[in-house]
Amino acid sequence: MNLQITAKKSSFSLAGFSFVVIVAAAVIFARLGSFPLFNPDEALYAEPAREMLEIGDYVTTYLNYVIRFTKPPLVIWAMAFFIQVFGVSEFAVRFFGASCGVALVGATYAAASRYFGTTAAIIAGLSLVTAPLFVGTAREAITDMPLALFMACAQLAFFRGFESSSPRFSYLGWVMVGLAVMTKGPVGLILPMAILFGYHLLRGDLKEAFKRYKVIWGLLIVALIAVPWFAVEIYVTKGAYYQEFIVRENFQRFTANVDAHKQPVWYHLAAMFVGFMPFAIYLPQALWRFLIKCRNMVIMTLSAGKDTKTRYEFVTTYLRQMSIPQSLLFYCAIWSIGTLVFFSMSVSKLLPYTLPAFPALSLIICAAIDNSIKTKHFRNLAFPLLLLVLVYGGCGFAAPLITGRLRDAPPELVSQAVDFVKFSAGSTFVAIILLRLYKMKAAMIFFAAASCLGLTYYAMRIIPIVSNKWEGPLTGLSRYAGESKLPIIVYEMRKPGVPFYARRKVENINGQDVLKARLSGLKEAYVLTKAKQVSSVTALAGTKLQCQDGDFALLYYGPLVDSKH
Repeated sequence: MNLQITAKKSSFSLAGFSFVVIVAAAVIFARLGSFPLFNPDEALYAEPAREMLEIGDYVTTYLNYVIRFTKPPLVIWAMAFFIQVFGVSEFAVRFFGASCGVALVGATYAAASRYFGTTAAIIAGLSLVTAPLFVGTAREAITDMPLALFMACAQLAFFRGFESSSPRFSYLGWVMVGLAVMTKGPVGLILPMAILFGYHLLRGDLKEAFKRYKVIWGLLIVALIAVPWFAVEIYVTKGAYYQEFIVRENFQRFTANVDAHKQPVWYHLAAMFVGFMPFAIYLPQALWRFLIKCRNMVIMTLSAGKDTKTRYEFVTTYLRQMSIPQSLLFYCAIWSIGTLVFFSMSVSKLLPYTLPAFPALSLIICAAIDNSIKTKHFRNLAFPLLLLVLVYGGCGFAAPLITGRLRDAPPELVSQAVDFVKFSAGSTFVAIILLRLYKMKAAMIFFAAASCLGLTYYAMRIIPIVSNKWEGPLTGLSRYAGESKLPIIVYEMRKPGVPFYARRKVENINGQDVLKARLSGLKEAYVLTKAKQVSSVTALAGTKLQCQDGDFALLYYGPLVDSKH
């Protein structure tokens, strides 16, 4: 009888896993290759992958056929591999990041299922698939989703390895750290180690952790994965890579404003909360419960004795006596807060930096929701959703103002945004009704599934609008110019994706005087620019508008009125 029950639970868990992974794949891969690369971010990795295959240099990466000293090449290697499989396309360069996103949803489900149960695991997985920052990043050809996968899997593997005293999971964690280093450099090692150190320092078991994690062997594994390429690259570039990547891309990016990415200290807090919506609405409640537990622990600590050593020993004893699920939640709190603080300290900030903490947030939230479902606590589940309905209502009124502040926002974007918040508010209200009927589990799974459906449906309507406005016409103009043998000049715009579509090197020029001087040394050339720059280019002798499409224009310079290939 017990064996039958166990088998039934196992089968249901597998069914839940399959459901979540299929939903994640459907959402993340939907029309993945149907839109042009978004400049500059995606092109900064897609074009080096294409050039890697063309040039045949698998050590040093190039952008527009010039050495690019930025990230290690793991993601570019993966993109190059899938270009060989699928051909040069947007789908090929986005495939690896999308696969990493689906894999991270699966890993999060597995962790939640082990420690909290199947219902919590379904909610944990779907909470990631409904998070716009998570899904949006997974659909981009950039390094942030692979980094999030490797760093989050390292954290989960280390926790599993410690609580089960299993060296194989510790070794797996170190492999993930090595891959993270090969994805984005030292941060892949520093941040996971800082989180582990903080967690075990509070528990007072650093020596035990050092033994269970096999730190010496682990660092050797990381070195075997990462050091060979770094050593070769520094050698072949005569030390230039060390200066440009280790110093500029890591130390200076953390301490100074690099590439105009300076943001206020609260930037990542806002990015995490908004980017993890709609389930982020449960974070304040979960945080409040965590603070109450901390307050109770502080009160007991203060009453345990007057000297610091006695109080510290009380805290460590209290934390070590937690159950494994409780320890995981405490670990996730250290993990998410540590990630937030680490990147908030950096002067240069970008939206996806805190993605490695999203699985931790999903585990915290799914445990809280699952507990409320089991205890049938209507208020804990319904009040955040009621607040969310009000938030959606406010967003509906504010949508015209918000979209109006976006760079070159298409006018039809407003109606789609309003329709999205209407759908989201309506489905959230239905979930509240189900909660009122005490259909707790059905209500929360419906809320998650409806959020997935709404995000996917409206994203597939909004992305083409934005893409056609920001990038669409440029791809055709780049291909047209690339078919000729004339020099291609990209004028007054940062569009590293042009070589990807032209399939050859281009020149980037800013300033009318510089353009004039360059054209004077050429017999013929194409100039790609924004439509608003047409008058300044045609003012130069010998230039004529060849084609204008949307916000972009192709101009011909030379003795002929019409260029001939």
